[in-house]
Amino acid sequence: MNIRILDPRVAQQVAAGEVVDRPASVVKELVENSLDAGAERVEVEIEDGGTSRILVRDSGSGMTPEDAKLSVLRHATSKIRSIGDIEAVTTLGFRGEALPSVASVSSFCLTTSTGEGAGTKIVVEGGGEAEVSPASHPKGTTVLVDRLLYNVPARRAFLKGSRAERAAITEVLTHLAVAHPQVAFRLSEKGRDHLSLPAARDLRERLAQLWGVAKARALREVEYESGAFRITGYAALPSLTQSSRAHQTISVNGRFVRADNLHRGLDDAYRTTVPAGRYPPAALDIVVDPRRVDVNVHPTKQVVRFSDERAARAAVATAVREAIEWRPAAPAASPRSAPPAFVQERFSAPPSPYRPSRAAESQPPYPAASPQSLQEARERISEVSRPLSDLLAAEPRPEPSPEPQELPERGALPPLEELRVIGQLGAGYILVEEPEALWIVDQHVAHERAILDRLTDSDEPATMQSLLVPEVVELSPGEAELAAESLEELAVYGFEAEPFGPRSVRVTSVISTLADRDVAGGFRDALAAVAGIGPGHRREERILATIACHSAVKMGDRLSQPEMEALIKDWLTSRLPATCPHGRSICYRIGLNEVARKLDRH
Repeated sequence: MNIRILDPRVAQQVAAGEVVDRPASVVKELVENSLDAGAERVEVEIEDGGTSRILVRDSGSGMTPEDAKLSVLRHATSKIRSIGDIEAVTTLGFRGEALPSVASVSSFCLTTSTGEGAGTKIVVEGGGEAEVSPASHPKGTTVLVDRLLYNVPARRAFLKGSRAERAAITEVLTHLAVAHPQVAFRLSEKGRDHLSLPAARDLRERLAQLWGVAKARALREVEYESGAFRITGYAALPSLTQSSRAHQTISVNGRFVRADNLHRGLDDAYRTTVPAGRYPPAALDIVVDPRRVDVNVHPTKQVVRFSDERAARAAVATAVREAIEWRPAAPAASPRSAPPAFVQERFSAPPSPYRPSRAAESQPPYPAASPQSLQEARERISEVSRPLSDLLAAEPRPEPSPEPQELPERGALPPLEELRVIGQLGAGYILVEEPEALWIVDQHVAHERAILDRLTDSDEPATMQSLLVPEVVELSPGEAELAAESLEELAVYGFEAEPFGPRSVRVTSVISTLADRDVAGGFRDALAAVAGIGPGHRREERILATIACHSAVKMGDRLSQPEMEALIKDWLTSRLPATCPHGRSICYRIGLNEVARKLDRH
């Protein structure tokens, strides 16, 4: 085939494919232009998820008629003048391709005014010649994009449904709103607001608008500066996590980016504090010399590259880790005094035999216990020390196997009949004795495994319990949109809820295992499972695992002896007692031989 020069309109559509791939990318480009124009308010109106119509209106500086005519021509920009400017870009848009690219694959109309004299209207049909006419318009710019990708049907076929496209637009606007809290944002469709954010005083107020006041209170301020990087923002404590990165916003010099290297830095900061697959919310802005970051890596400018990638990742990790770690306050400077005498709180030592006090001479060091109290203590010890098999003797059991069943990866667990629950360690671990070893059982994940097996193996419908006080769950705009369309499916899994305002739902009944637990957290995670996985068996397993996790006892819950014994019984009679639904180990075995070695009993 001979080499030919492409037709200009074909070349323009090829270039448009690099910038415009779906409605969300159009909204991003247009809103970033509005932010560069100094807009204090940006309004976005869409139809059919943006596939039929997108309108972006701002209160920015607007354009003169001359600038408006040039704005729809390729490589026309007011942001750069020379190659040196490219190396130090400080604006969000600078390529001069966004407007002509959008105009080449849609019915495009731009109306703008600087507030002085008449405005200007530019109409472009599918990349054709621009039609220019005067128009009445307040200060600012309005861009209308109709029938996106109508003249490239092969690419339009790759668009998803209106719900998915609307969710993508909501996500983009949410991240831009976090990166620019001083700007008011609004997203609406057919008169319904999907996002309505007034201008905020600071980032914390913007995060409270999006995530709710409760989450905003669990955030810690990030303030860090080292070398070429200055990082500010907020990061959540490890106790607050999400099942996706939807609530993690990282911006570089005010530009929201999707940089894997920076997200790895976030993961480094939370390593060993959150389970795998959980992501604490964070909103960080990285200020760096523009010459040290390349924003021209990708046409959409969402991917950036640093001159020192390792230093950027380390800076993010250190900044967040310092914010979420607890450090005792430094003691106030005072004259050195003698150290206080050591006091042992649990046991009181008798007075020294060499210097007996008068009080010690007048009364015995240890009060004698009455025979009745000793007998009661013996009875309590006997009751607590009864083997678990005695409590379960009345219940039918399968015949014990001659040797413990071998589990494929975690080794063998002891038979139920040979165990005795002897107590609780740190209000989080149950100590279980067998004839030749001590088992330390994580009470939360053991209970989680037992509940999940009960939910998946039972043929009877789960028992529902009405909440005395309904739980109101605040959601982000994207979550609220998903919840409105998923309430019927969530009801099948034990969440009876109803819309309660534009961005919250009210949960009125839940599955009985969750009634006294974290209802709001369970609902959010179940909603995340609906969003992240397509319909099918895998989604059902994910939702049930979420319910089991939030229904189980937590670390720090003190359990009575009967409660511990019942939990151990349910755990050991489950199908996979060695690992929790997330793959973590449930128990740890310490043999008597190991104990003897530690105590020099060879």
